[in-house]
Amino acid sequence: MTIIDGRKSTKKILSSLKRKITILKKQGRRFKLAVVLVGNDQASLSFIKQKEKSCLRIGIDFELFHFQSDIKTDDLCKKLKIIQEDTTVSALIVQLPLPEHINARQVLENINPKLDVDCLTSFNLGKLTAGIYNILPPTPAAIIYLIKEYKINIKSKHIVIVGKGELVGKPLSILLTQDQNTLTVCNKHTKNLESYTKQADLIISAVGKKDLITGSMVKKDVIIIDAGVNFRGKKIFGDVDFTSVSKKAKFITPTPGGVGPVTVAKLLENILSIDSK
Repeated sequence: MTIIDGRKSTKKILSSLKRKITILKKQGRRFKLAVVLVGNDQASLSFIKQKEKSCLRIGIDFELFHFQSDIKTDDLCKKLKIIQEDTTVSALIVQLPLPEHINARQVLENINPKLDVDCLTSFNLGKLTAGIYNILPPTPAAIIYLIKEYKINIKSKHIVIVGKGELVGKPLSILLTQDQNTLTVCNKHTKNLESYTKQADLIISAVGKKDLITGSMVKKDVIIIDAGVNFRGKKIFGDVDFTSVSKKAKFITPTPGGVGPVTVAKLLENILSIDSK
C-alpha cells in the first residue's frame, strides 16, 4: 500500500511557482488574491488560512473580505463589483459553501471570468465542458496531478465519484469522461452506495462525511482519493475510514496531508495562468 503524500507534491509545486513569481516581480509584476468569506464556517476558515499562508510564502498578496452571514444576495453581488474594481486584484474567489439564503449561482456569475481562479463561473465551466480550458478547478486539478505524479494508470478502469458538488464532483466528472474509462457518479440520493464502491478500481470521494467509505465497501487493490473534509472539534477528517480502507488499498490519500494542500497549490498556479492570458 502506498500513501499518496500531498504535502511533498505541494512543496514541489510551490517552489516552482515561487521561482516564477520572483522573476516576474523583478519585471514589475504583482499578484494579489482576494477571498470573499460569508459567515464563519469552520472548514472555510481553515481553507482560507491555508491559502493565505501559501500566498505569502511564494510572494502573492492576499486580502480577505469577510461579511456577516446575514448579508443578502444582491448586497453581496454589489460588494463583489466593488472588490473587482481594484486593479491590483489578480484573482477572486468566493469561499463556498455560502449560507442557504444566498443564491450561490447568482453570486458566482458576478465574478469576472478573468479573475475566476476557482473556475466556477458558467463561462469557465463552459470552456471546461468544451475542452478548451487553460485552467482547471483546483481540487479536480489536484486529483489529476496526484494520479499522474504517482503514475497511476486509470485507462480502462472503473472510476466511482462519490459526490457531485460544484467544486469537485461535477467538474471532475466532466474531465474524466474525456478519458477511456468507465465512470459512475454517486450522490446523496444513490441507494446502496456499497454496490457501486465495491466495483470500483478507483474511488474519488468528496462529500464531507466522516467514515462514509469503510473497508467493507471496497475491493482489494482499490485506489482511494479522499477529497472530503469534515471537522470534529479542531480535528479534520476525510470521507474515508483510513484504518480499515488502507488494509485493502493499493494507493490512498490521507486526511490531512493528501488532496487539500495540492488543491491550494493548484489554486495559486491558476493565478499565474489567468494572468498570462
